[in-house]
Amino acid sequence: MDIVHIAMIQTGLFLLLGLGIAASFVRSHLRTRHVRQQGTPAVATLLKMERTVMQINKRYVYDFLLEVKPPGRPAYQVRLKSRALDWKAVLVEPGLRLKVMLDPEDPQRVVVLEPVTPQKPLNFRNLMEGQERPSDPVKALKDLQSMADNGLITPDEYARKKAEILARL
Repeated sequence: MDIVHIAMIQTGLFLLLGLGIAASFVRSHLRTRHVRQQGTPAVATLLKMERTVMQINKRYVYDFLLEVKPPGRPAYQVRLKSRALDWKAVLVEPGLRLKVMLDPEDPQRVVVLEPVTPQKPLNFRNLMEGQERPSDPVKALKDLQSMADNGLITPDEYARKKAEILARL
């Protein structure tokens, strides 16, 4: 075989690999959309969350442990990797109750919709400038930690605002 044939074979293999990866993403997206539209509604409670090293669009992906409670069935646990921002939640922390949809064919496949109780959006600019101050310093620190964990503020901004909150105590 000459170098041209080898290059053509390599190009073909790369194209097949790329098409396989793209097809996998499309299948996953279509299945998620189907579960979102046709799945079984349930409620899940966030038990644990750990940030992974993986990022999508400069946002960290988390490894979540959820306790899912389907209607009329016992609760069970599910591990899920997702970006916290995909859940329409302002503050994501253990104890958060979420509306979810379950895949009837695979109960480990869960699509998170949103928090059970809608959360009031934070005005990050006003919070950072000190114009909007939650009256509860513990909640303010949790909100601030969540913003830092999700990459919404820099470590310097976090340290400065934390010092301000602690100075009010």
